[in-house]
Amino acid sequence: MRNTITYRHWQPGDDDAVLELLLPTEQCGEDYYRKKFESQWCEPEGIRLAFVNDRVVGHVFGTRTLLFFQNKVQDFGNVTLVYVAPDMRHHGIATRLMQELSPYFERRNYRGILLNTDTEAAYQLYRKVGYQEVTRELETQISPRQDPSRLIWTEVTGEDFDILHQIKNRWASQNFPVCWNPQYPEVHQFNMKQYRVLRCEDNIVGYAKWDEPSKHLPHGLIQDPVVPDRDPMEVITSLQEVLSAPLPWKTVVGSRYENPLRFFGYTLKPTGSVEMLLFFDPEIDWSSLARTRPFW
Repeated sequence: MRNTITYRHWQPGDDDAVLELLLPTEQCGEDYYRKKFESQWCEPEGIRLAFVNDRVVGHVFGTRTLLFFQNKVQDFGNVTLVYVAPDMRHHGIATRLMQELSPYFERRNYRGILLNTDTEAAYQLYRKVGYQEVTRELETQISPRQDPSRLIWTEVTGEDFDILHQIKNRWASQNFPVCWNPQYPEVHQFNMKQYRVLRCEDNIVGYAKWDEPSKHLPHGLIQDPVVPDRDPMEVITSLQEVLSAPLPWKTVVGSRYENPLRFFGYTLKPTGSVEMLLFFDPEIDWSSLARTRPFW
């Protein structure tokens, strides 16, 4: 006889069974999972589980996030982990878990749910339950070029934090989707070395998440610079001028930088990473906004 699959949200005492499913495949860290509710962004109803007897065979992790949308900060759900035991796949478990998660977020009066996927099977699953593709990640490698620019890249200082936060706000009003929390600056004293500031004379006009080569990122990485009020081609030129070696650059289809990068002769290749969104109001239109990666 086929075992019955039951579904419910997380309850106290579930962690051991959940981690038995997730840890062997390194889906998450044990310490992080056991402390998940120390954050205001996660609640028990946002974690949906599938069981066969006492065994957890499926798991969906949904949290709260903030997107700047329609000229204000609004609550959205964010699905960060979907996993089904290999021997229990093709039974509709992931579909059921995703379908159960949506009403929870809708009851919370969230505008929709955001998620990221990098596999075709997951992409088709999310399309099946109503998600739309919002951005598709592209990657290129930008090369050094001596072309003088009035824009200068410098290290971040503690005096820059408030200005960078204001710049992120302007960027959020022009691009979508953008995670932006008015209470917590993206750039702060603990991560400032991972960013660089773009200046024009004495004024800060933007910044970028700029990872130098490391064990985690052997070739380094730059993500779309957050520069809301300057010509993207000028930003690209300023970046080329300070490079000493080629550097990977990630952008997305429809970004402010996609066509300028192509104009400079760069080939943009899809990475497979796709941001998808389920809006609870099907009439919402974001077509007037440039696309971006919703990174912090």
